Amino acid sequence: MKNTKLFQYVLIGVFVFFIIIGAIMFATYRSTSQSTADINISVWGTLSADNFESFVNRYFNDTEIKSQVEYKEVEIADFDKELVEALASGVGPDAVILPEDLIVRYRNKVYPIPYTTLPELTFKQTYIQEGELYLNNQGIIALPFSLDPLVMYWNRDIFNNIGVTKPPVSWTEISSLIPKITQKDSAQNISRSTVALGEFRNINNAKEILSALIMQAGNPIVSLNLGDDSLTSVLDSDLNLSSLPTSAALQFYTNFSNPVKKEYTWNRALPSSLDAFANGDLAIYFGFSSEYVKIKNKNPNLNFDVALLPQAQGAKTYSTFGNMLGLAIMKNSANPAGTYSIISALASAQAVPFWQDLFNVPSARRDVLSQNEKNAVKTIFNKSAIMSRGWLDPDGIKTGTIFQEMVESYTTGRSTLDEAVITASARLDSLLNNK
Repeated sequence: MKNTKLFQYVLIGVFVFFIIIGAIMFATYRSTSQSTADINISVWGTLSADNFESFVNRYFNDTEIKSQVEYKEVEIADFDKELVEALASGVGPDAVILPEDLIVRYRNKVYPIPYTTLPELTFKQTYIQEGELYLNNQGIIALPFSLDPLVMYWNRDIFNNIGVTKPPVSWTEISSLIPKITQKDSAQNISRSTVALGEFRNINNAKEILSALIMQAGNPIVSLNLGDDSLTSVLDSDLNLSSLPTSAALQFYTNFSNPVKKEYTWNRALPSSLDAFANGDLAIYFGFSSEYVKIKNKNPNLNFDVALLPQAQGAKTYSTFGNMLGLAIMKNSANPAGTYSIISALASAQAVPFWQDLFNVPSARRDVLSQNEKNAVKTIFNKSAIMSRGWLDPDGIKTGTIFQEMVESYTTGRSTLDEAVITASARLDSLLNNK
């Protein structure tokens, strides 16, 4: 126990030392263009090493930046463990590609970019609203790099065959399509589905879809207190509305797998939603922009298109869920100011063309997303990126289990609607308090 405490004190001392040194270096930092000369940094992330290195090399060669970026690709399942071990041994990277679902876990391990270096107003004017998840009272946790929004893929042949020329724009319209599209026998066996909703285990992106529905209902899921950066679950809060927004979203979501409901179109016996869509047995699939190529590869003959995620009928504010990546400086970096100059260059508008064709996802920059896009699919992706939202997720795997239990405890009758939400909120709060 004494050795453990001693190690913790030493580690804290090292971090404090680097913060002081970093603050001095940031205070004397002036010009990105001058500071990118002959700087060598290491970056860790889960993106493909071939793609990331190609992006950096192409961009640096074009701009004649004389710096080196040593990139290490880490498997998603191993990223947390390897990074924590590296930081503990003092050999961690200068920067990491930080997804929004690791912000909470690593916000005390990264060096926040001071608002004196990058003002908060400049940040908000530069990056989309979801990028503000990287802000706290200490500074900027990461520079938003890319945004992978949740969109709606729809089977054009199925829609053509029922005489519908356009994809639905509201959730109400989706419900109205079920009698026209869903095919099932007298025993309720489904051979063709309208949409994959209501279950969890065989629905790709179920947690993200449900998150989008909850946020569209007006609940941000987690609340950040800017005074002390504390986090609280508001999943079970009514937020001064007439009913619990999460309960309303959960009720709507689960109706699609309830055989006694008119919305019934999906069940647990069906294949994964991605496979069902690729096979032509699912009319509407909710997936990320990054899945476009995957769907194409699964079935090159599938006649499908992409549209914005549906919204509530009469909604004044449009939103969807987005998977965001940012570039963050680690506290153990020996050169935080130099690292900042490099990640600023990598997150710049000038760098976007060099990585966009490799990663096939939109930028998180407002100036890039506002440009006219000739490609219709990319236009939808960009619009979706602009309206993307997210929440401060303390542990992506554990919260996935919490959301699954919330759905299944209600659909199996173990809990009432509100009980399922209240239990999920309490479990989420416990995770947040342990971070």
